[in-house]
Amino acid sequence: MNPLDLATAYQQSAVVAAACVTGVADAIAAGPQPPEAVAAACGTSPRATRALLGGLVALGLADHGPGGYALSADGAVLAGGHPGSVAGIVAKEWFFYQAWAGLPDSVRDGHARIPPWRDRLAADPARSLDFLRALDDLAARFGGELPALAGLDGPGRLLDVGGGAGSHAAALARAVPGLEATVLDLPAVEPVLRERHPELAFVPGDLDRPRFGRPAGEEWDAVLLANVLHDHPPDRCQAIVATAAGLLAPGGTLLVYEWVLDETGDSPAAVALFDLMMLVENEGGAAWTAAQLTAWLEAAGLAGVELRRGAGPIAVLRASAP
Repeated sequence: MNPLDLATAYQQSAVVAAACVTGVADAIAAGPQPPEAVAAACGTSPRATRALLGGLVALGLADHGPGGYALSADGAVLAGGHPGSVAGIVAKEWFFYQAWAGLPDSVRDGHARIPPWRDRLAADPARSLDFLRALDDLAARFGGELPALAGLDGPGRLLDVGGGAGSHAAALARAVPGLEATVLDLPAVEPVLRERHPELAFVPGDLDRPRFGRPAGEEWDAVLLANVLHDHPPDRCQAIVATAAGLLAPGGTLLVYEWVLDETGDSPAAVALFDLMMLVENEGGAAWTAAQLTAWLEAAGLAGVELRRGAGPIAVLRASAP
């Protein structure tokens, strides 16, 4: 790939983000609008709005005709009201886009450029809950491999630890007859789950509490750690896995759904880039290798560790309690 093309690709990302964040994409979703009307509807600068609309046309995301500007067939999903809208995902990426500007500093000092999730949720709950909605949108588009990779094949009780909006628990519950899925997460997360997947049960919990806040003696047939471990440093990951294993009934299954990096650290390509993302976004976080994940599972007393990969970048490790 041409390094200069890569170096200037940020301009296209910024055009897409500006269209969604300012409301311009929504303003031209229903049909052609002159730039002055778009600016008035969005409260934006007329000259800048005209330039942004031109940028959308240049990227093939808008058309310019006699009546003004309208989203093109490719750009239609930028509107918040579109059935397949990516506006929430774009807003999430815009937040992280700004953090990625600090990548050179993260490479120099090894530290993330944004606060931990718990702090973000407390300081800006609205943006944080929108982040979970965006993750749910992403799971709907790209998370279809999980049920087959998980290999759950019968009724039982599943606890999705740190499950957020419930995306993955809902996918498993739909695919496995008789599976009763419950999401455990911080209490502030519950409204998003009720909005997105009200069919699921929710229990408040905390990764920092013993047994994640669950009572002594409670057992689950399966426990899911989906995209949890990449947020934490190795010693914390080992502790989380051990706690999750301690919630399993005899013969129960622990599922780890993660971006698994090859031992070289260079592939799959999407996972290598995700590893950089964790450097910027999560203090001590990373994409872990199958060997690292397996070691934590085995240290927790689990057996039969199996790595299952599909066509996508996210894999599943399965392990069983004695």
